[in-house]
Order: sequence, then structure tokens, then C-alpha cells
Amino acid sequence: MTEDRTRGRPRDPAVDEAALSATLTLLDEHGYERLHVADVARAAGIGLGSLYRRWPTKHALVVAALRAAAEHRTTEINGDPVDDLTAHLVSVATAIAERAAPLLSVLLSATGSDLAAAVREAKVAPIRAATRERLRPIADEDIDLTARADAGLAMILLHLMIHGAPPDEQHIRSHILPIMTTGSGST
Repeated sequence: MTEDRTRGRPRDPAVDEAALSATLTLLDEHGYERLHVADVARAAGIGLGSLYRRWPTKHALVVAALRAAAEHRTTEINGDPVDDLTAHLVSVATAIAERAAPLLSVLLSATGSDLAAAVREAKVAPIRAATRERLRPIADEDIDLTARADAGLAMILLHLMIHGAPPDEQHIRSHILPIMTTGSGST
């Protein structure tokens, strides 16, 4: 017979918040390579053992901090699949333009680094998954959802690089959504 309750006292969410906030601050100040878990514990005012019980590696801690920073930025699903996908893509475009420059720099310049891996896991993978899921109800049956989701996200990034600004809602509706949603045309 297994016992349902866990041993020890319950985790304090304030400790998690302090650790994740300190991680982001120190990551900004020192970068991934010079980020030390002991410094995070000290800055957060928590014990090193407590930190390692929550996140067994620096990579896990950084991924958790990056994810937590993005949790409140997801767009709501309100029932119209086209509007939901459009709102999601507008939100992604805005976030890339306003906040993602340092992370994009890492992804483009240090592709094999531990920080790039953490960024892909914490930021890119959830965006891709959310885009795929919002695309599913409106896409033609014969398309590869992952490829089309990636194409839409790539078009947003390319638009930003070429024009110096993210695409607006009208551009997304008229130019990006049709490419993401229509069949391949092959017979």
C-alpha cells in the first residue's frame, strides 16, 4: 500500500519565485557560463540544498526561470480558431520585437551552447507547440502542422529582420495565415 502524501513540509512558492527571479537577474548580468547556482541561492536568500532539491542542475534552473518569465504571456483561446491563431501570432511577433533580442542573439550566435539549448527548451518549444495547436482546427488536413507552424513563425522573424518591426495583425491575416493553413496543392 502506497502512501498518498509526500514527506516533509510543503514547498513555499515564495522560495521558488525568489530563486527564479534571482536566476533571471544573474543570467542577465553574467550570462549562462558565469552563472553559478550558489550565487543564485545567495541572491535569493535560500539554501543551496533547497535550490538543488527543486532544480537538480543549472540547466533545469535556467529552463524553469525562462519558462516562468513567459507563463503570463500566453494568449487566451476565445473560440474562433482563426482569431485565436492570429492573436497568438501577434503576441509572438510583439514579444520577439520587444523582449527577445538577447535570446535570439544566443540562438543565432551560440547555437550549440547550453544557454541556447535552455532557450529552445523553455521558449521555442512551447511557442511551437502552442502555434501547432492553434493551427490544427483551421489547417487543411493534408498539411504538416509542424512545418506550417514553423513557417509562420519564421515569416514573423524574417519580417522583423527585413522591416525592423514585427508584422501587424493585418499582415499576419493576409500573408502569413494563408501560407500556414492552405494545402500543398500537390496531387
